[in-house]
Amino acid sequence: MQHITDFAEILHRQGIGDIVVSPGSRNAPLTRAFFNRFGKKCKSLVDERSAAYFALGQSLATGKPTVLISTSGTAVLNYAPAIAEAFHQQIPLLVITADRPAEWIGQKDNQTIGQRDIFRNYVKASYTFPVESSCPDDLWLSHRIANEAFLKTIAACPGPVHINVPLREPLYETLPCASENIWIIKKEVDETCLPPASGFLEDWEKAASIMLICGQMLPDTNFAENLKKLSADPRLAIIAEPIANINEAATVTNPDVVLKTNCGYPKEALPDLVIYFGGQVVSKKTKLFLRGLQKTNFWHISQEDNLVDTFRNINAHLCAGPASVLKNLKPQSHKSDNLFKKYWENESIKASENIEGYTKEIPYSDLLVFKHLSEMLPEGSVIFAGNSNSVRYLQYFSPRRRKYYANRGVSGIDGCLSTAAGLASKIQEQVYAIVGDLSFVYDSNALWNRELPKNLKIIIINNEGGGIFHLLNGPSGHEAFYPLENAHHPVDFKKLSGAFGISYQSCSSEKDIQCSIQKLIQNDKETQILEIKTPGNGKPQITKDFFEFLNIRHGEEMDNAERIQRNKI
Repeated sequence: MQHITDFAEILHRQGIGDIVVSPGSRNAPLTRAFFNRFGKKCKSLVDERSAAYFALGQSLATGKPTVLISTSGTAVLNYAPAIAEAFHQQIPLLVITADRPAEWIGQKDNQTIGQRDIFRNYVKASYTFPVESSCPDDLWLSHRIANEAFLKTIAACPGPVHINVPLREPLYETLPCASENIWIIKKEVDETCLPPASGFLEDWEKAASIMLICGQMLPDTNFAENLKKLSADPRLAIIAEPIANINEAATVTNPDVVLKTNCGYPKEALPDLVIYFGGQVVSKKTKLFLRGLQKTNFWHISQEDNLVDTFRNINAHLCAGPASVLKNLKPQSHKSDNLFKKYWENESIKASENIEGYTKEIPYSDLLVFKHLSEMLPEGSVIFAGNSNSVRYLQYFSPRRRKYYANRGVSGIDGCLSTAAGLASKIQEQVYAIVGDLSFVYDSNALWNRELPKNLKIIIINNEGGGIFHLLNGPSGHEAFYPLENAHHPVDFKKLSGAFGISYQSCSSEKDIQCSIQKLIQNDKETQILEIKTPGNGKPQITKDFFEFLNIRHGEEMDNAERIQRNKI
């Protein structure tokens, strides 16, 4: 067991700060080794799926790898959803799974499955420890694996790494002290500037109109400030949803409201150059707009090796960190009469006016609820957006001065609450997790946590199950929709909250909603749940009518423009 003790010591010296353990027997040596070295930095969460998402949330907050430790068997498989999310969102995790030794695999022994490379499609690398340190080479190998695995999690493109650890019985003997000659490997990265002859710089300089598309990014004050300075360039329009976390620099923060469908765009609205960086883009309208562009130069900036062509238009890939590239770009001060930027600024203003005008008189519905949330939640707070409806409705309104997180790597509903809890455990700000009723039920074991953060505020939008399917054209018209897809459930959220000892309140009308949100904000001493009930599946027709209203307004503007042009002729 010398390699097990040394494993914990190496990761401690590398700077690991957070350990999440799910109880078990086969992982007992690992649990004891890490507790001996890390003490109270170890947290115990029984449900492995929730534990893995909680660890993901911690790493979202710290930017450092969180260590996950599980026992063998199906416990290991329950880590998979969070690992996939971390992989596609490029969040560092170090996943350690206890295992039976090789001679017992496939022999019908308890809690035994094939665990080597079990996450191969969703991790940066997989390793297997020696089963014991019976000779110096075993110890050398385990030291090397521990260092290499850690360094891979934090490399240029961070992500999860898996180490499978087969362990022979007995499992509960006293562990040795750490070796005297622990082997620690450090790595330094030099982020060099762009060379003067860069093709990217050449395209940047000559472009008359530039559109920056910012995908999901973690909050970074320095990066946001650099981008804000760059936004002074009169050629530049920046499209960034709230989860890009560059709200003050962006020209358009709600592209689903600003962009139109089935409408042409005037020549001054089309960019010469598109630059895309960051993670996922939520807005389908953004994707369709960019995929429809012709004769536009497309650059993707990323440290990934593989080519990402989300918008089916890429013709150049710059393999570099977006922050290191953009901070070295200089905004041009001439061409102040550029119609491109003015067009998108005006479109953004008109969209805000349209949504403000439309939502003044609408009935109680999901759309109205999200308007109140967007207006009332404090600036400076943290929003964790659940998937499906929540992340979309939030981006219809101004993001203001808030930080936004979401599981948009794979966009599943299965661990949103657990991720928000992990995030809240590592920061001081109030964290408002806004999730749908299905997301909450699916991940209610997030509440099975003896140290649930007191700064976590959970807002459940209960629209009676799967409200997003009522917004899509097609699903609700099929006879299988209500019995198989609508996903209505009988869960009493008050009783469920009480089972975990969590403070609960609810509201189900417009006259109560503002008071309920205010009470949630004011009580900052405990974890709380606010259930907001909306009737009729959230009244999706109100949202559909809103987008129809936007298209009509845009069509009227196009007709007016054509009329003016004809009069000129």
